[in-house]
Amino acid sequence: MPAISQILLIGHTHHDVGYTNSPRLLDDQHRRVVAEVLRLCEADPEPGPAQFRWTFEVARPVLRHLAETGEAGAARLRQLVHEGRIAVTGGYLNMTQLPSDAEFGAAYDAVQVLRAAGLPVRTEQHGDVNGIAWGTVEAMRRAGMSRLVMALNPDHGRAPYEQPTGFWWEGPSGQRVFVWLSTHYGIGEEWGIVDGDVVAAQRHIAAFVERLAARPDYPYDVAVVHAANDNRWPTPLFLDVVRHWNAVPGNPPMRTATIDEALDLLEPQASRADVPVVRGEWSDWWSHGHGSTAREVAVYREARSFARAAQTSLGLTLLRGDGEPALAHVLGYRRGPTRLREEHEVVADLARVDEDLLLFGEHTWGSWETYSKPHSTFSHSHWNAKAGFAYQAYDLARDLAVEGMFRLAASGTDPAGAAPAPAAGDGILVVNPTERDRTEPVEVELDTTRRARLVARAPAFGVALLPTPGASTARTGREIAKGPYRVVVDPARGGVVSLVDRRDGRELVDPAVPHGLGAVVIERIPVGCDHPMVVRSPKDFHPDFPGPDFERLVARGEDEPAIAESAELATITWRVTPADLPAATVALTLYRDADVVDLDVHLVKPARLEPESIFVAFPFAVPDPEFLLETAGAVYAAGTEQLPDTSRDWHSVQHAVGVTNRDHGILWGSFDAPLVQVGGFHTGRWARTLAVAGGQVNSWLMNNLHFTNFQASQDGTRRYRYRFAARSGPVTREQVRVYGRNLLEPLQARRYAGPVGAAGGSGLRVEPADRLLAEVRPAGDQAVRVRLRNIGAEPVAATVEWAGPGVTGGGPVTVAGHGIADVTLRRADPPS
Repeated sequence: MPAISQILLIGHTHHDVGYTNSPRLLDDQHRRVVAEVLRLCEADPEPGPAQFRWTFEVARPVLRHLAETGEAGAARLRQLVHEGRIAVTGGYLNMTQLPSDAEFGAAYDAVQVLRAAGLPVRTEQHGDVNGIAWGTVEAMRRAGMSRLVMALNPDHGRAPYEQPTGFWWEGPSGQRVFVWLSTHYGIGEEWGIVDGDVVAAQRHIAAFVERLAARPDYPYDVAVVHAANDNRWPTPLFLDVVRHWNAVPGNPPMRTATIDEALDLLEPQASRADVPVVRGEWSDWWSHGHGSTAREVAVYREARSFARAAQTSLGLTLLRGDGEPALAHVLGYRRGPTRLREEHEVVADLARVDEDLLLFGEHTWGSWETYSKPHSTFSHSHWNAKAGFAYQAYDLARDLAVEGMFRLAASGTDPAGAAPAPAAGDGILVVNPTERDRTEPVEVELDTTRRARLVARAPAFGVALLPTPGASTARTGREIAKGPYRVVVDPARGGVVSLVDRRDGRELVDPAVPHGLGAVVIERIPVGCDHPMVVRSPKDFHPDFPGPDFERLVARGEDEPAIAESAELATITWRVTPADLPAATVALTLYRDADVVDLDVHLVKPARLEPESIFVAFPFAVPDPEFLLETAGAVYAAGTEQLPDTSRDWHSVQHAVGVTNRDHGILWGSFDAPLVQVGGFHTGRWARTLAVAGGQVNSWLMNNLHFTNFQASQDGTRRYRYRFAARSGPVTREQVRVYGRNLLEPLQARRYAGPVGAAGGSGLRVEPADRLLAEVRPAGDQAVRVRLRNIGAEPVAATVEWAGPGVTGGGPVTVAGHGIADVTLRRADPPS
């Protein structure tokens, strides 16, 4: 336990895209912060402990500054970085656990722009958020970063260790990053530092240093103190704290520093000390906020699905060459494209979608008065701006995806090199945006009022044209059977009371649970509850105040379910009435030719300011289960493969969960809603270990258990979609990863009448397709990037090939375990 020999004061702003002001204003203001920091640095050239130094907490404002100022701005930054006056970090924004590995990939790809400008990037700094996806470790290392600063906000959660401290975080492949688990950055304001209140700062910092010196688990002789607060405009007032501190006899010396300099001192000391090495997910306690805006989160997830489909179909079309798509003459939502984008427009629009997705996936959900003043104009304006990122991404991504479908269907030369003779298609056009042949249900709009389901088959990176499905017969009843499954519904118990896998006779619904599968469960605080979050402050929904003991009410119904059946599928629909809500409709569909079950829940949600939650329950009969959860870039075992004291009560998943034991399992997934509670209901337990009562996956659809930032209430009408499948053997991590990816990138289908010259495979082949995930994206200059993701621990010898003329590139490549590799294909001659 060394004595504290020096104190490093780190000047930075905590980057919120919102909270203290509208997102419409703050994004530009953060760009202006960069110029102001450069001005303040250059105005203070005299070296010394109180010289102005600064850390850019996130990369986005620096990237925007470089885009605006070019080489002149880059030169000023390079010089100040070289002098140790400025540090540029590599996290795009302070992200939640919503973004997928592809979105994180886009964010980390931007780091290369900084390096191309001559700016070294070694560190990612993350503030406020209580967790980050496990796959971040691998992504950081690929992006050339090996240090992560987490300045956690202790409200509504716990840190893995006492703050501050350091540890090594090991990724799925065994690679590590050094983590500095810092104090909350907000002490910069709380202690008077950013305002230059030297008396208050002296008192608080002295007490902080005294506590560090007394800790037997603190093997560092450096104290790091943040001079920051939310969306701080850079001022030099914090420099007075350094001058005053150093003038007091007996104080260890204090100086300003960048975060890179601080880690350059701390990391070697951690290497010499016995600091922990931990593996697993950093599951975010604050992720319950994802349930505060269920509709907009679902829109965001739809948007990224369209974006992935668009980049694939437009990339394949670029390689094949355009045919003559069936262009529309009306700029309409339900129409095809009226014109075809130029290649540079495609690249730019895909980048715009990436930007909007990242801005929505950033951690700021609402204003600082969304709870104190939920009906203020500012609160509503702020949320309108934040939600706008999801809707902007949706609009543009969907438009790109529709254009991509029309272009790929009619695209130029076929794999054999002959000019196609396009058929006049009239049916259901299906595009497979992935590297594997797929057979799965799709839903299409037949006209403005009618929708239909069918099971579609489409080859890898290919196109299929299927006949329009026929009519079904209608009846009432409680039992349906189709394909592998037989289902019995009891509306009085809220849902499915029996779901049998007819292939082995296994019952998939746990009879010990008092409600059915697909039940809508309302969770609320009992009348007369005296928990501190009720009688004092919603901020007391916190580990220091376990509880409250929620009551859970199952939505029940009395009407006989309706059944619609055809030769290919059967759907059973029932109505239930949740407490204090209008009636909800639940529909379950079985398929003759697919081994999945689809379940849709249609809710009408009035706004309420009182604490509440809504769940959709899936009580699976899997004894002694392990839960394998899909996070960005990884799969982890809930409870056992997590950092200490991270959230066991709830988890934010990408799309998929595996519920498994040694004998059998279930793959479960949610298209729209990321939050789950597994093994039972856990709200308010603040548990340090995961208590598992059975194979339950409870989709935590909505809640408002917050005190700031997130929305105080939500309303809206929407359908929420789930898909699951029984497996006769244990579920593997690789299966969870593929299942989740397939929900993120479903087969694209729409009613279509137009030329079809590309039926079948497009010409792209990725092998071995069963060990990789592939993302196709136009890269500019007639190039298409194929990004391969290895979903296993062992290296894969992969091949990317194009069957057809006029395309160069591809070939063999080795993809490291849990790694990625980029392969470029290029159109060698001008596309037709």
